[in-house]
Amino acid sequence: MCDSGRFGQLRATIGNFDLGKGQTNVIPHHAMITVDLRNPDDALMSAAEAHLADYVAAVAAQHGVRFSWERMAKTPVVPFDPGVQDLLAATADDLGLPYVRAMSGAGHDAQEISAICPTAMVFVAGENGGISHTPAEYSNPDACANGTDVLANAVLRLANEPG
Repeated sequence: MCDSGRFGQLRATIGNFDLGKGQTNVIPHHAMITVDLRNPDDALMSAAEAHLADYVAAVAAQHGVRFSWERMAKTPVVPFDPGVQDLLAATADDLGLPYVRAMSGAGHDAQEISAICPTAMVFVAGENGGISHTPAEYSNPDACANGTDVLANAVLRLANEPG
């Protein structure tokens, strides 16, 4: 689904895949999977969710198994301010620091703050393949310092803007 192009910038993560207890020649009696879908377009996100639901129902019918869903959360897209994003990019350029503009579906504080002021985020490069929300998450001190430099300099620029 993510690579098809049908659902825009859809991203999916399988966080858990539990096949239950089985044995060498015994099929487990249940399977549980968690799917985290993220998309910067609410309509395409809804289309992706419907497609996934139809796919699971078709596979279940084909193989004569039962399934159930439990939605853990659904949050509408909160777009960040293009002006603040451009300012962060220009600040990184001026500091000679590389950056990537990335789509994030993360539910950080910036998501809430964006309701009252222009908002964007600075993510710091991580080690270990960029894995996050796990004890293996790690960003080296230089990467953290670079992120802090970008943020601090961007805040100073914003503070010095007229108006």
